[in-house]
Amino acid sequence: MSGGSTPEPIYRALAAQSLDWPKITFALVDERNAPLSSPASNEAMIERALARAFEAGAEIKPMYFAAETVEMAADCADVLYTPLSYDIALMGMGDDGHTASWFPNARGLDEALSENTKRSVAAINAPQAQGSAERLTLTRNALKRSRALILVITGDAKRTRLEQALSAQDAPVAALFQTGMPPMDVLWAA
Repeated sequence: MSGGSTPEPIYRALAAQSLDWPKITFALVDERNAPLSSPASNEAMIERALARAFEAGAEIKPMYFAAETVEMAADCADVLYTPLSYDIALMGMGDDGHTASWFPNARGLDEALSENTKRSVAAINAPQAQGSAERLTLTRNALKRSRALILVITGDAKRTRLEQALSAQDAPVAALFQTGMPPMDVLWAA
């Protein structure tokens, strides 16, 4: 599950479905290095939007851990996330071509995208990121453990940016489409 404003209505609609919720566990694609009490927390937004699902027995794997540094928090999350695989990873994309917390030129981006990393969760520092510069994110290798990826984007500007990223390979979102990644569906709304 990705954070941000675009997927929140999707999560509310999902929570209204009649599913076998005790058999469903959600995990985060990325998280701001912020506690649940912070308005910046992706997990807090997901818990609000999916409240009915959690009341009915669904679970969520946290990514944020209180630690002295974002790197130490990533170490804690990595232990929890390394054994996980995913049926679907719901991704979003920012105007700058970032996805997850793979922000252009962010400290930690190379490790998050590296095919050689053994990590599932990487620490990111992206001064341009809204809510918190310090982030936790699934690595590209962790996302390879998904059966399918869904990228949800809205607006003509993001559609144009995605097309540019794919043709020029000039933004982190392009890594989702590289060889070896799970099947991708792009959902776009004007």
